Formats: sequence, C-alpha cells, structure tokens
Amino acid sequence: MQFWLLLIGIAFILVGRDLLAEGMFVDGVTYASIARNMAEGQGSFWNPCYTQTLYPVFHQHPPLALGMEALFFKAFGDHFWVEKVYSMLTFLLSGLLIAAIWKRTTNRPQWAWMPLLFWVAMPLVTWSAKNNLLENTMAIFVLLSVWLMILSYQKNSKLWLLMAGASLYLAFLTKGFTGLFPLAFPLFYCIFDERRHWIQGPVDILLLFFTMAVLSGLTFLFHPEWWQYLKDYIHIQVIEGGLREVTVSSRFYIVLSLLQQLVIPTAIVVILFIIRKIAKIQQGKIFEFRPDKKWFVVFLLLGLSGVLPIMVSVKQRDFYMLTALPFFALACSYLCLSLMGHLHEKMNLKRPLHIVVTLSSLLVLLAGVLLPLRGVNTYSRDEALLKDIKAILPELAEEKTLGIAQEDFSQWEWHAYFMRYGKVSLDDRNPHSYVLVKDDHHLKLLTSDF
Repeated sequence: MQFWLLLIGIAFILVGRDLLAEGMFVDGVTYASIARNMAEGQGSFWNPCYTQTLYPVFHQHPPLALGMEALFFKAFGDHFWVEKVYSMLTFLLSGLLIAAIWKRTTNRPQWAWMPLLFWVAMPLVTWSAKNNLLENTMAIFVLLSVWLMILSYQKNSKLWLLMAGASLYLAFLTKGFTGLFPLAFPLFYCIFDERRHWIQGPVDILLLFFTMAVLSGLTFLFHPEWWQYLKDYIHIQVIEGGLREVTVSSRFYIVLSLLQQLVIPTAIVVILFIIRKIAKIQQGKIFEFRPDKKWFVVFLLLGLSGVLPIMVSVKQRDFYMLTALPFFALACSYLCLSLMGHLHEKMNLKRPLHIVVTLSSLLVLLAGVLLPLRGVNTYSRDEALLKDIKAILPELAEEKTLGIAQEDFSQWEWHAYFMRYGKVSLDDRNPHSYVLVKDDHHLKLLTSDF
C-alpha cells in the first residue's frame, strides 16, 4: 500500500502543481476553445469551429475528443480549469487501464504500481496531462483496445475482439491514423504465445479491420458529413501535413525523443541488472525471463510499432508517441520482475521500516494534494501574454474581431488565448475598429481610423 501512496503523491506533485494555474500549451488552448464553442452552439460535432478567421470549420483532426470535452463545458460552464480537469481525468483513466493490463498479464497484480511509476517517470506523460492534448483522450481508447484483445485471448471469445475493434475506431475518431498501431498486437501475441499458431494473428487483424469498416459504414450512413470531414482531414494532415510539412531536420527525431523519455526506466533496469549480477540472486542466464518473456517482447514491439512509423514523415512532435509510452512502461516492468528473480517475493518490510516508509509516502501524498492550491491566481506559462489580453478584453465592449498585422497572424498563441478568454477572432485582411499591436514586448490596443 505504501508504494501506491507514494506513486499517487508523486503523480500529483508532477501534474497537480499546474492544475489550478492559468496558461497552457497552445494546442491545448486551441482544443479547449473549439470544445467550448461547440458546447455553446458555435460549430457542431462534425463541423467544429475555432475562430471566425482561423479555421472557422476545423477539420484538422477528427472530432471525438473535442466533442467529449464539450460535454464537460456543458456540465461545468466556461471556466479556465475545465480543460485542465478534463485533461487530468484522461490521465487518471489511462493509469487505471495500464494497471488493468498489468493485472491481466501477470501473476503479481499487487505490483501494478510498477508500470505506473515507469509511465509517470516519463516527462512527456506528465507534461501532456497538464496540456489538454488530443493524444490524452486517444490513449484511453488505445489502452482499452489492447486490454480487450488480451481479454479475448484469455477468454477465447471473439466478442471481446470485436469490442477492441470498436475501441480502435474511437481512437481513430480522436486523432486519426496514429491511434491504429495496436492493430499489430494480435500478430505479436500469436507469434510469441506457444499455444497459438502465428496465422491466427493476421486473421484477427482482419477481424479488427472488418469491425472498423462496419462502424465506419454505419457512421457514413447516419452522418454523411463524416465523409467530407474525413476527406478534409486526410488532405490537410496526411497529404499536406504528413508528406509536405517539415518540423524536424531528421526523421530520427522521434527515436531520439523516445530515448530521452526512457532515461529513468532504463536507469532503473540497469541498476537492477547490476544488483542481480553482484548478488547472484538467481543462477542461470540473465535474460531467461520464464513467465515474463512473452509479455516483455510483445509490449516492447507494440511500443515500437507506435513510434517507428512516425519516422515516415518529417512532420514530427514528441507528443505524437504519447500513446505508445504505456507499453514501454509495461515492458520495463516485466523486465524488472525477471531481473529481480524471487527477490520481489521477499520484499516484506520490517515493522519499523514499514512505518517509516508509510509515513513518508503519506507526506508525499499530502504534498501532492496541497500543491495545486498554490497554483490559484498564478500562471503556469504565458503570464505576460495573458495579463495583456485580460487588460485588453474589457476595452473591446461588444467587438468580437480585432485587426492584426499580416506578419503577426502566425502568432498562434494570440489566436488561442483571445478566443479562449474573450471569444475574439483576429483578422489581418479587413479593416476593424480596433487593431492589436505589439510594443515593448506587450500587446496594446489601438483605435483604427476606419
């Protein structure tokens, strides 16, 4: 129990410190603005709206996560913390699914905190949890699909496999093709499970594709506008963005980013390797995993299948691999159990040490719970920009569009925060009553002569 308390405390310290503070990564503010607009009737599920001048019809990404977040705005109203609470909830649900997968695949369910600790130790995970990325929602459906596939094999029932296909379809409706890498899971599982023939893997993959195709057909049948949405998404993101837009100088950027995320998990594995070598806890070759070998290999390959295909494009961001990181955390955990041998069965703390560890864990948990309170009336990022915008908005009265210089139109943070806080669009093409300018590193509002 003390390990669980410690894990929860660490997670809250890493994530909760910005929960009640204002400011967010520009993509997160953008998605929150779209979701809020949808909740208030500006735009619809199949035709989301960002601003009147920038993506008035937002088909850059599929709409499911935006629609789900819109429900939170409907329930709680338009407050800056709504998107933060939603993002935090996706983080917690992903953690529960990681623990559920661990319990389904090992005879050490009490050690479910281990993959969660590895997962939380990856900086990208806690950063994303605070910044309302679409990948946060997609991770839920990706993890759910893998859990359902494991359940299908353990219960020998195709019904769970069909449900896994439905979950993958929801992952696609959240962020597109990057959520479909779990399609490779049946192949990896059947190759490394001696009870199944490898050909069952491709057959099950076809069944997953069939399920997704049926659901797609039903969606097109009842919502024909999804077809136009899909065509726009493929053109904007896959063709124009994925094949022509360049954001990195090397296709290996995503691999280097992955290695950075795995620094702490790798260090722990290396330490355990050294300890086992020195102590000689168990005889035999160091990589004779016994019951954990299959799952280590399966989840390692599954994680790689979620990262390596990103190298096809030179449009890369490190958070594109967010949904693959849980599987690296699971793989590291299976590896650690194998390296520990029977040591984990003997790790019963003596009473004085048990009390010390428990009290320490409670203190960490208390710090994690109280830390978000320090964020009230503070800023986690973009403080100067937000203060300028808050000072400008009252001067606009009923004005909902601001003029802006053409060279400033690509200041995406300005668009995001003006829409999120004031429902104001920025326009560089037409004359307006007010013009936004930047002077001495601050935004100012000028009255136009038009």
